[in-house]
Amino acid sequence: MTPGVAWREAGQAWRGLLRRPGYLMLAMLTLALGVATTTAVFALIDQALLRPLPFPESARLVTIGQYDDGDRNVAGPAYREPVRAMGSVVSVGMLRGWTMDANIARGDTAEVVRSMRADRGFIDTLGLPPMLGRNFSVEEDRPHGPQAVILAHAHWRQAYGADPAAVGRVVQLEGQAAEIVGVLPASFQWPEPFDVLLPLQQDTAARSMSTNEILVARLAPGVDIAAASAEAATVIGQLMLDDGTADRRDALRQHLREHPPSALPMLSSLFRAQSGNTLWLFSAAAGCVLLIAAVNLASLMLLRTLDRSHDHAVRLALGASLPRLGLPMLAEGALIGITGAAIGLLLAWLGLRLFAGAVPLVWLRGEPPALSVASLVFAAACGVGTAVFAALLGIWRTRRLPLAAELVGGGRGGWSRSSGHLGKALVVTQVALAVVLLIGAGLFMRTLQELSNVPLGIESRQTYVFNLSPVKGRVETVEAVDRQTTRILERLRRMPGVAAAAAASNPPVTTQLNFSVELPDRREISSQYRFMTPDMFAVFGIPVLAGRGLTAGDVAGAESVCVVSEAFARRYLDGDALGKLLTMPFYDGPQSRAMRVVGVVGDVRHAGPAEPAAPVMYTPMAQLPDAIWQIIRGFGGLTYSMRMHGGTAVDEAALQRAIAEVAPGQPISNLRAMTTVVASTTGQQALNLQLVGLFAALALLLASVGLYAVMATSVAARRHEFGVRAALGAPPARLLRQVLLESARQIGMGLAIGLTLALSGSRVLQGFLFGVEPADPLAVGLVLGVLALTAVAAAWVPAVRAARVSPMQALRT
Repeated sequence: MTPGVAWREAGQAWRGLLRRPGYLMLAMLTLALGVATTTAVFALIDQALLRPLPFPESARLVTIGQYDDGDRNVAGPAYREPVRAMGSVVSVGMLRGWTMDANIARGDTAEVVRSMRADRGFIDTLGLPPMLGRNFSVEEDRPHGPQAVILAHAHWRQAYGADPAAVGRVVQLEGQAAEIVGVLPASFQWPEPFDVLLPLQQDTAARSMSTNEILVARLAPGVDIAAASAEAATVIGQLMLDDGTADRRDALRQHLREHPPSALPMLSSLFRAQSGNTLWLFSAAAGCVLLIAAVNLASLMLLRTLDRSHDHAVRLALGASLPRLGLPMLAEGALIGITGAAIGLLLAWLGLRLFAGAVPLVWLRGEPPALSVASLVFAAACGVGTAVFAALLGIWRTRRLPLAAELVGGGRGGWSRSSGHLGKALVVTQVALAVVLLIGAGLFMRTLQELSNVPLGIESRQTYVFNLSPVKGRVETVEAVDRQTTRILERLRRMPGVAAAAAASNPPVTTQLNFSVELPDRREISSQYRFMTPDMFAVFGIPVLAGRGLTAGDVAGAESVCVVSEAFARRYLDGDALGKLLTMPFYDGPQSRAMRVVGVVGDVRHAGPAEPAAPVMYTPMAQLPDAIWQIIRGFGGLTYSMRMHGGTAVDEAALQRAIAEVAPGQPISNLRAMTTVVASTTGQQALNLQLVGLFAALALLLASVGLYAVMATSVAARRHEFGVRAALGAPPARLLRQVLLESARQIGMGLAIGLTLALSGSRVLQGFLFGVEPADPLAVGLVLGVLALTAVAAAWVPAVRAARVSPMQALRT
């Protein structure tokens, strides 16, 4: 067959397809839905997991430290110099394991920015120097050295208008002069977004083993990760054993066995670990939708082949070869594939924009989701590949065409019987896959329902919170912090609509702050810790169960007191907490003081409803030791909270003006309703439900279309048969029932197979569920009910057509 003949065949097929706009649109949209779901999820996976990091020879970048069960390594300040001396690495950089707010003033403009601290070795190790300016100098990276700032590229564009002259400008960082020394390139990516990079200024001789840092290292050429891990295990393990006392050596050895020091690829330990297995769950769900779309498209193209069966038979009788006979089908498949992929790309782009706010940026290297060139190629491959596969299936069926029956009868009877089993198998496959997705969506819906029924222990309605980090250059001591806090709270209480206001080290949910506490029996435990002003319990509705809460009389110089949660009293104090003395043991001298327990309050689930309430100790802000404040301010500032009257909302501009009256030059950040904060505790489950539920709805729609198409064609092909039955006296009700029963058998087989697949894969979902078993009867029953109604709706119209067949017209055809 010459190219000219092939093009004529393809052109004729395309013209014929365009004369069937209804079929063409249905086929394209069916394919587009499958392409859109898989392409959108592929774009997320490509951005989060597959795309190489933008650093030179990024495969040689690792993190070194102790494995912390989160697929990542953590390190302490004491690790840096021994690791730097390892022969398996050529460069080492250290950074803080979290970002925090920082106050920056530019002229009359004061703002809060998100900052990350890292030493000068961090940028050198990554091998991606600043786009403008330079890295931190040795002097700037020393303790108490000059302040310096490197701007993230996005912040440079937003706050400085992309002005190159921003480098060299002096700003006020926490009340001290700081020079902007550089701007990071646009290609720089990090899991947690930040606005400015600040020098770590850590003592190179620091002996702290507290694992709040991350060590990034570049392996020497030719060194593999296994060799680096072995050396790290030896170096860090010996460092920890040398630092511990003799009576703790056995405990340290056990800890090293449970959390062995190692080297992990930076891509997996810092970037891929953020999303866990959630993206793979989404990809499996999207794959099911694409498979259903492929099966549906195959059904549609088989039906298209059925319509052309007589023409195929004539061409075969005239000597047409199977490749020439199949060329029009391939041409139609290519056209459907290309257009379906294009529409699918558009839908994927819209979907990513729609769900951009729901997908955490830490999954996506701090950047919003977007389609890449790889996504375009993936969409084209999915669209064309799926359509061509469906066309090949039709060609395969063409070779079994009952030639004599088609030429003699010109009908579809023999063809429909020979292809009926395949059509039914395709319907069963679609239903089974739809069952898997629907059960998954049902389980996530039940999980979210169960989580919403778990009380967090606080009242969040009509409550707002915001962050305020006291400017370090002006507010250094606890006494100064307490004075500023008192002035601000008094001003907040005078704002219209404010019923109560309080301040604390952090909000009662979504964050944690751990400190060691020595119990009366000399045991040392790690507990959640919060310092606060007296009204915080009232603002959040945390009940006092025994004794009293904190009062205005709990000031510096008075007896040191604390309040503990019910879980703390039950777990550590045998339920009898009042009057007991608790001590923070690692602060020597005058900073170490015993605190008397004066009250027990209700539990708060700070990590969300899926986690049990942790033991918490609350202390008055006025009695906070300076040493603890200096540590806490390294993790962030203060959280202010306000309970409002009625439906009053908080105006951020008015709030900032009120604070400026009593604390000039003090910016605030992150004003939010507490209901939003509480909702974020179930954000992962809500995202699971949204996406898997959307995929399940698409699967149900596609399966319904497939069932309708197969049943409608089956009825049309058997029109003569139904006419004969009607002529012999079969009532319409019997014909209606026959078609519905045939549909029910296909649905029943699909349900059985789908339930088996869903239950056999229940272990995959177990880690995503809460309070629900994978075989939850309510979720399964809901799925069965929805599919039963859908099957009846899809088969009803073809069944009614079968019942209304006119015997005379059917026998005459």
